[in-house]
Amino acid sequence: MATALPAIPRRERYGTLRGSALILAFVILYVGFWVIWDSKASGKQEVRPGTTIAVADDVSFVPADGWALEKEATTPGQSAAVVRGASAFSVATASWMGTLDEYTAREKKLFRASKVRLYPNDQSFHTGNGLTGVKFSYFTSGAEGILWIAYDPEAKTVVTLNGQSAAGSLPTALGQFQEMVNSVRTGAGK
Repeated sequence: MATALPAIPRRERYGTLRGSALILAFVILYVGFWVIWDSKASGKQEVRPGTTIAVADDVSFVPADGWALEKEATTPGQSAAVVRGASAFSVATASWMGTLDEYTAREKKLFRASKVRLYPNDQSFHTGNGLTGVKFSYFTSGAEGILWIAYDPEAKTVVTLNGQSAAGSLPTALGQFQEMVNSVRTGAGK
């Protein structure tokens, strides 16, 4: 006589599908909210061509066409930055009681401490608006740039201009960086 196998107890459904769907919907709404918020509350503000941006009371510049003001990198009365793609250009002012050479040496020391490599190509520069100083190039693992430093000994003020791009893209942005450097006006150049 053959014995019948005992019946396998029927498995009851757990009520997890509804709860899982609810959690998934919550996560999608939560992430979606922050993605939309981030796109609407961008730190960039479009700048109309020819607009003059005041950095400090006596320092201003005109961004090249197509650049946007980076609100997070702008401190009223001290600095302003504009961005375009993988490039950024900033203008900053600071009080300084030393000489241009001392400030340049200080900046280079800070760069080296941050593991930034410097090209040995210091050059002097002079713009039509009266900005005179020293410029040098630098690079890191992911970026390269040029730093222009100008000093007004009468006002005891240093103006630092920093043009930075992703590695390999500096030559494309260099013309616009130079255009913005040439547009910088200081109290001495008014």
